[in-house]
Amino acid sequence: MRQFYVEILEADNPFYSGEIVSLRVPVSDGEYGFLAGHRDMIAPIVPGVIHFETADGEKKLAAVGSGFIKFERNKALVLVDALESPEEIDMERAKKTEEKALYGMLTNRNEREYRLAEMSRARAISRYKAKKEFEEKNGSQDI
Repeated sequence: MRQFYVEILEADNPFYSGEIVSLRVPVSDGEYGFLAGHRDMIAPIVPGVIHFETADGEKKLAAVGSGFIKFERNKALVLVDALESPEEIDMERAKKTEEKALYGMLTNRNEREYRLAEMSRARAISRYKAKKEFEEKNGSQDI
């Protein structure tokens, strides 16, 4: 299968760089997929789960926050404000974050506070999804 280069960064911290065969990122209306030879484009990323398959056939995923992807000349650059691999996700912390965000959404004083709480909740949900997919793939059900 044809390959392309990807660089996935959380703010300034590198998460992955190298040759891959496929990439899926969360967007506002679902997921957007990339294969080698994809047309050049820039797209916003929303909180969710990013999936990719390395040139060695290893399938990886991570929970991501907001950001964007730039695909140009068979190279992808993914920049996100938050990224966690499934092994790093603390489900208790994610549950507490979601509860706090829900409370913030219900007691907001203005639109800005509501939107911040909404984004925090979306990141918590992306952590749940990433952890669940990872554990289902690896045969563990410790959620």
